[in-house]
Amino acid sequence: MGNSFSINWGMVQQGGDFPPGWLVYALWPAPVNDDECFHKAGYNDFQSQDEHYCEAHWEQQANILHQRLIEVMEAMGQAELLNKPLFKQRTIAGFWTGRKPLPLTEQLWWPLIEDNVPEASVRFGQFVQLRTGNGHHLYWLALSPDAPLNFTGVLQSVAQGWPRRCVQLDWGKL
Repeated sequence: MGNSFSINWGMVQQGGDFPPGWLVYALWPAPVNDDECFHKAGYNDFQSQDEHYCEAHWEQQANILHQRLIEVMEAMGQAELLNKPLFKQRTIAGFWTGRKPLPLTEQLWWPLIEDNVPEASVRFGQFVQLRTGNGHHLYWLALSPDAPLNFTGVLQSVAQGWPRRCVQLDWGKL
């Protein structure tokens, strides 16, 4: 704690609708906003408690993390969106209903920051699936035991230059 930006991660018990036998991890930038779900899950590194927190810096770093994670995932295989896509529209009130789907980075971004946007789930090749949703800046990452890169390799690739911390939470609260 006390860092303006760091990467937290934890191993999640198998669950949800990820393929059976795959290893599931949670990865998120810290500190997080004062979110009730994170509180209930047992987390305690919040932006309001970080005297070094700067929103513009945090958002810039979170965007870099997002881009790096997608680049690492795309290196493992072709992206396939598993849910209904979000669409561009010119009106703010309903920008996800229109004709042209948003790019993959935005398909995964909007569910991170808006809790009224449906969850996004993307499979990359045969070995990895990435999910975002519920307005939590939290990535759920499932890796096949046969994936060409294990979670340690993913973490090293995406968290270059940032402190890392393993945190175990009550994942069902998130």
